[in-house]
Amino acid sequence: MRRLYILTGLFTLGGFLWYFAEHGGREALGFLIGALGSFGNLWLFNWLSASIAPGDRRRSPWQSSLFIGRYLGLFLVGYATVKGLDVSPLAVLLGLLASTAAALVSSIIELIRNFRAS
Repeated sequence: MRRLYILTGLFTLGGFLWYFAEHGGREALGFLIGALGSFGNLWLFNWLSASIAPGDRRRSPWQSSLFIGRYLGLFLVGYATVKGLDVSPLAVLLGLLASTAAALVSSIIELIRNFRAS
């Protein structure tokens, strides 16, 4: 998980700097807000998956509804950002994909490591 957080941070920083250089501060802020939502989604996914892992802990129904409700929260944050800042929806959407890109790169790194080890 540590690698995912680091890669998400790197994608966030790189995307923010690129958007700032290419499209200006407002679009870069839209990307940053989307990326922070992506980072929060990654953290929440990690926390929720750990809370429903097999074990002796008691599970609450609100945890499963929070698992589904996070998508509604991300949609609302994205919508409010696009409308409130008057930025391109693409900037926010690309920011929301920062942790997805990090997961893909982390998977590729793991595949390369396993390929080299065998």
